[in-house]
Amino acid sequence: MESNLNDSIDEQAVAWFIRLRADSVSQQDKISFNLWLEKAAEHRSAFYEICVMWGDETLLQSLTDSAKKHGIAPRPEKKTFIKPRSVLAIAACLLLAISLSGQIWLLMKADYTSARGERKTVQLSDGSTAILNTDSAVAIKMEDGQRLVELLRGEVFFDVAPDADRPFVVKANHSTTRVLGTRFFVHCKNDSDEIKVLSGRVEVSEARRWKNPLVLHDQEAVAVYGTAIGQPQALDSALSTSWISGFLAYQNETLETVVNQINRYGAGMVFFRDDKLRNLRINGRLSIRDSRDMLNVLQKTMNLKITYLTDWLIIVG
Repeated sequence: MESNLNDSIDEQAVAWFIRLRADSVSQQDKISFNLWLEKAAEHRSAFYEICVMWGDETLLQSLTDSAKKHGIAPRPEKKTFIKPRSVLAIAACLLLAISLSGQIWLLMKADYTSARGERKTVQLSDGSTAILNTDSAVAIKMEDGQRLVELLRGEVFFDVAPDADRPFVVKANHSTTRVLGTRFFVHCKNDSDEIKVLSGRVEVSEARRWKNPLVLHDQEAVAVYGTAIGQPQALDSALSTSWISGFLAYQNETLETVVNQINRYGAGMVFFRDDKLRNLRINGRLSIRDSRDMLNVLQKTMNLKITYLTDWLIIVG
């Protein structure tokens, strides 16, 4: 990510903070960020103070782990104040640029897309069904004796019609999944793909090679990374699968996990001021609709303090 020459270091730090939290952050973004971080001590100090200001535990931990390499040290005696309007203006411009560039690419390649906050059901020509979760896109090829779906972004649930002569193949960023007839999910995340099986049997391999595929059965899930496949896990949480029924169902989940799921249906960013709230265990069920409506339900039922700085910048606690 290149910054304008007139941007202050604080503005660049804010822009990087927002970019690194985006769902679409790429490996190249992370490489560019490290180069920017290495360039000057002022860059490191500014970015650290942005993390402190927003209380982002994950980014702070990441910085702490690499403190020796980058020479970052907490400096609590120095406080940096950034005008809220400047922060919001930078974030708005950045999010708009990311959104527009991604949409152009998707419109050129995708056959079906869903907007953020939308779920879309698609009936395929072979009798299979695909349900696109929020902010998702697929390209489909049903010809020449093959059934091929390329998951370009987001998450899709597939209910596959059996056809012994034509395996159903889903290719994503890091994985290739092959089935004959079953019900399963594929979810493209920042650094991995997650495959979850509701019923049936699927074969999962790394995207670049089909060798010794891992077999998943009913109620199993696995994460696939760029160079490795994780260990199969029991699919014991309804939160990640209940969306196909129009609800987010959660039992003994952390508030942060539930809020992150809710936030997939909105265009905003959510920050926790009180770290204790992140790990608060909650139970319930929310009808999927506008993310702000869902957050308002949580706010009322749990007596939470939620502050909306703008429609897309939300503070919990």
